[in-house]
Amino acid sequence: MKNGFFSYLLANMLFEREAVKFGQFKLKLHEKNPDAPLSPFYFNIRSKDHPKNPGPLTKEDCDLIACIMLSRIEFESQLHFEAMAGLPYAADSIIESIEKMIPDYKEYFRIIKLHKEVSEDKRRIVPLPGFEYRDGENVLLVDDLVTKAHSKLEAIHAVESQGSVVKYLLVLLDRMQGGAEQLREAGYTLISCVTATELFDYYLMAGKINREKWVECMDYIKSN
Repeated sequence: MKNGFFSYLLANMLFEREAVKFGQFKLKLHEKNPDAPLSPFYFNIRSKDHPKNPGPLTKEDCDLIACIMLSRIEFESQLHFEAMAGLPYAADSIIESIEKMIPDYKEYFRIIKLHKEVSEDKRRIVPLPGFEYRDGENVLLVDDLVTKAHSKLEAIHAVESQGSVVKYLLVLLDRMQGGAEQLREAGYTLISCVTATELFDYYLMAGKINREKWVECMDYIKSN
């Protein structure tokens, strides 16, 4: 796995916190495609402080995630940005940990804010009203995971509508269900710290899942 030792810590932490579950799950993509096959796995990488849907992760877990993501940023030599924005609300705790990890981060980049607008049971990511965006500013978008690209493209368009520029998106986990390809087709590059297949390969090797479950997960990923 990428990031070596840190990734194994991450894999174990997600499993121990039950942030990865196995069964039959509906995902956000089922809102637009209700007939899509149910997922045999589900990732909940939200913190206990999540304002809408608290998850299983502690502040220390979020700090580990921040370390891994910062390590990935350092590894990607072509990755240059002047601002960082987390997708609301899942990435808020990650951004907070990054701010804590780099006390002098303002010397290198600034944190910009986005907003999730809810109306008539519909949610979409929009610019934060009243926030000072900067024309031409190069923004790195950060999120916990990617399945399909819909919400990522919403966030990109929200940033670009204010005159800023997006080239890269950084996620902790790529579920490998077409999001990276959709973003690439739209002209953007996804960088992930770990993929679902890497995690499942490790869980099989470590005896955390059996081969039948591994095959089920891999077949689902390949079919999507």
